[in-house]
Amino acid sequence: LITIGRQPAIMPKSDLPDISSMKLSELKKELTLYGIDSSNFCEKPEFTSTLKDARETLPRPTTTYREVDRSEEEKKEKHRPSRSSKKSGSAGASSSRRYHTSNSSGSSSPAPARPAPIPQAAAAAAPPSAAPPPPQQPNKIDMKRTVASRSPVTARQILREHPSEKLLGERNNSFLPGSPFSFALKGSIREDDAAIIRIPDGVCLYINSASVERGSMESYLVQKGSIGVSLRLSSEENPQLLPVWTFDKEKSRSYTASDLGLRVCGPRTVRLLAFMEMGFRSGASVDLFVFGSVGLDKDKF
Repeated sequence: LITIGRQPAIMPKSDLPDISSMKLSELKKELTLYGIDSSNFCEKPEFTSTLKDARETLPRPTTTYREVDRSEEEKKEKHRPSRSSKKSGSAGASSSRRYHTSNSSGSSSPAPARPAPIPQAAAAAAPPSAAPPPPQQPNKIDMKRTVASRSPVTARQILREHPSEKLLGERNNSFLPGSPFSFALKGSIREDDAAIIRIPDGVCLYINSASVERGSMESYLVQKGSIGVSLRLSSEENPQLLPVWTFDKEKSRSYTASDLGLRVCGPRTVRLLAFMEMGFRSGASVDLFVFGSVGLDKDKF
């Protein structure tokens, strides 16, 4: 932190520590400086990806996480008066006493004039001085709103190869309140391939529509026994993955569903799965796309 006059200068981005080398406690503290609630995060990639987005999208905080960790000894040292100030204070007091002694011993110095007494009527007529207004305390609701507006919804899906269980990669996105939500779910028949959606306190996720790409779906349906794909959802209250929308090659007339109307508010964790209805034995699958938006919880603010 560089101070010029009274305005704190923001630390250059080049001076910030590398996110990949930071400890978990350092990641949490820097996310707190951005006003982001990380209490729902479980794995380190969620902390690192969220901090990376915060550095790129949010204003740089004027306080670094290193300053937050200042020891109590440093704080006491800052407020402890220096020896030079004590010496100058004692010297000033002694000189004041010498000056008072010399004035009292000298006969030529006139005595200071006493102020004229104020009449009682005038003193009674003078209005009493108004007490200064108490300092305003920050509104707790406004503080929670500020924290919620900086807390993103995170969506993460681990991609594995079956049956070898080889890790192929992951799909990881975060969405701040006020942004549109979109995520591509990799189709699977295994529940442990579901995407994990974490919604922080004071934030709501709205899922309005879902769709599949026509070309990839037609290629998938060529397989013998294939039926389609379904969007399934589970919550902390009900861990069973239940179908929300199903594309059936014989019953569905459209590749898009636009009337889902799902609203999930935090703090809460849900799972989304693109479940392949039959025909998955050859290893082929399709992506199912979900769309919506992220906003603040109007019931709380």
